Amino acid sequence: MGNFTSGLIVVAGIIVLVIISVATYTWVTMPPDLDPNSLPSRTLEEPSANYEAAVKEGRSIARELIAEEKLPGLSLAVAVDGEIVWAEGFRFAHLENETPVTPETLFRIGGISQTFTAAAAGLLFDREQLSFDAPIQEYVSSFPEKRWPITARQLMAHTSGLRPHRGEGGLFRGVCANDEERLAIFAGDSLVYRPGTNFRYSSYGWMLVGAAVAAAADEPYLEFLKREIFEPLEMTRTEPDIAGQKIRGTAQFYYPRLMLKPAWGLHEASDVDFSCYLAAVGFLSTPSDLVRFGSAMMGDELLNQTTVKTLQTPTQLESGESTGQGLGWTVQSLATDPSQEPTKILGQGLGKTVVGHTLGVGTVGGQVAGGTASLLTVPEHKIAIAVATNVTGSENASLIATRLADTFVRFLQAN
Repeated sequence: MGNFTSGLIVVAGIIVLVIISVATYTWVTMPPDLDPNSLPSRTLEEPSANYEAAVKEGRSIARELIAEEKLPGLSLAVAVDGEIVWAEGFRFAHLENETPVTPETLFRIGGISQTFTAAAAGLLFDREQLSFDAPIQEYVSSFPEKRWPITARQLMAHTSGLRPHRGEGGLFRGVCANDEERLAIFAGDSLVYRPGTNFRYSSYGWMLVGAAVAAAADEPYLEFLKREIFEPLEMTRTEPDIAGQKIRGTAQFYYPRLMLKPAWGLHEASDVDFSCYLAAVGFLSTPSDLVRFGSAMMGDELLNQTTVKTLQTPTQLESGESTGQGLGWTVQSLATDPSQEPTKILGQGLGKTVVGHTLGVGTVGGQVAGGTASLLTVPEHKIAIAVATNVTGSENASLIATRLADTFVRFLQAN
């Protein structure tokens, strides 16, 4: 017993020493505090004079929250009624080289990619080439039938029963040349629950929807998106994120050194390849391109508005419980005035709270290796806002987006 007790004391002592050493190293090497007012920033065009007061307040919010989290770089854009009224980049796309972030800098957008795939499915739905409620094998016949049938609607709502990633090695490190290789990752797995009875986030569902889009359109998924979405909306800075394809103006990506806290220090994120997960999390873009897309979703230039409503209506489980998740879109509320009904906001990568305002359940849809992004729209006021940063784990990126929504909604209500 004595030897056992002595051993425990030694182990406990080692653990304490390791904790002290890590804490000391983190403290000594922690990046210095940032002065919000001294952060470098770049615009390509002057913000609209019509929104000067809102931009001034929004810029102050962004600077404070960037400095608080010591983000390496961040870009944002705001559009009102289809017009980009403000786009600005802050700090650095590459810290060591001090390459500035501009509104043209490319960032990883993670699960916001799902809104593109949802729009592609919506286009095919409008043309009666794809049904949201048919068994997915009607479009992807190679996908094995499961214990229960699965539909595109369930896949897009994360209620299909497909498993999430289990932590197996090689995530984002493999290369997929076609849908057959993408689907092989999970096609042989059993469903983990009966579709429609539960909500469980699964990128694999969106990979299967991407394959259905390609099959229904009778052309490769990426070619369909470029011709039908990116080119008509002039989204010239939206590209697939594939390792080895160096695209001008892409940010260097970073990962927090400890506890997913960017403020505690960063290191460069390792190379990843999103070719297997393109339809789920695999695009690079700019906030300016994202608000062009968000604005189109509030008008008639892309989809029938009845279809948009279908995509953006929260899904109900068989129990009657709402998931708060539409088909590629998260639905929340923003209470800007206690005397009025909360304003509905829709997007991906939305935060859980806004200072002074409580929102519904959040999503990590905009989180991905080396980046955090948020896209939200406020249909009542035709506002689209996007924020992106080049580090994983940022909580303030989504907070900036929702704080900007609050600022611009209040400005429009007052004017």
